[in-house]
Amino acid sequence: NLPTLRTRFIGREKALDDCAGLLHDSRLLTLSGIGGCGKTRLAQELAQRQLGAFPDGVWFVDLGPLQDAERVPATVAATLGIKDAVVAPLERLTEHLKSRQTLVLLDSCEHVIDAAVESIDALLEKCNALKVVATSREALGMQGEQIFMVRSLSLPATTEVDEMLRSEAVRLFVDHARLALPDFAVDERNAAAIAEICRRLDGIALAIELAAARV
Repeated sequence: NLPTLRTRFIGREKALDDCAGLLHDSRLLTLSGIGGCGKTRLAQELAQRQLGAFPDGVWFVDLGPLQDAERVPATVAATLGIKDAVVAPLERLTEHLKSRQTLVLLDSCEHVIDAAVESIDALLEKCNALKVVATSREALGMQGEQIFMVRSLSLPATTEVDEMLRSEAVRLFVDHARLALPDFAVDERNAAAIAEICRRLDGIALAIELAAARV
C-alpha cells in the first residue's frame, strides 16, 4: 500500500544507502529528526527499494492523524487489511504477522510514542520475520533500536554554479521550482538569492519545497 510518490527523490543518496545497510542488520530502524527535515520522504523511498526483500509485503502506516494513542494497533491492523480487529487488535495483528516476512513503516510516532513502543515491542517479540521502520522526532528508546538521525540538506559553500548544483538543498529548490516554472535554472544572476533562501531555511526540506513553489 505504499503511496505513489509524485516528486523525485532529491539528495540523501548516501543516507538512503546507509539506512538500507542498517535495516539489513537490525529489526527496528528509527529515522529521527526535526519536523520537516524529510524523515517521511526518506522512509518512503527506503520502503520502495525494499519491496523485493519482503515477499509478504511492505506497508506504510500513517500515525500522524491519530488523536487517540490507544488506536495505534487497530490502525496498523486496518492498514494491513485485517478484518474484525476491533477487539484485541494487537493480538490479531501478531497472529497475522507471525509467519510473514513483512516490513511495516510507522510514520509520525512522536505524539503516540508510548503506544507505538508497546505495539512494536509485542510484534517484534512474537513475529520473527517482521522488520519495522519508524519515523519520529525523538527516538523510541527501545532495546535493539537502531537510530538514524536525519539531518538537514547540505548547503552550498559558495555561489559558484557548479558548487550550487552539488548542494542537496539547492537541487531540491530547483526541482520544485520547475513544477511552477519548467525552465527554471541556477545561473549567475540568481545563484546568490537561491543560496540565501536555502541558508535562511537551514536546509529544511519541507520549508525549501514551500519556498520554491512561490517562484
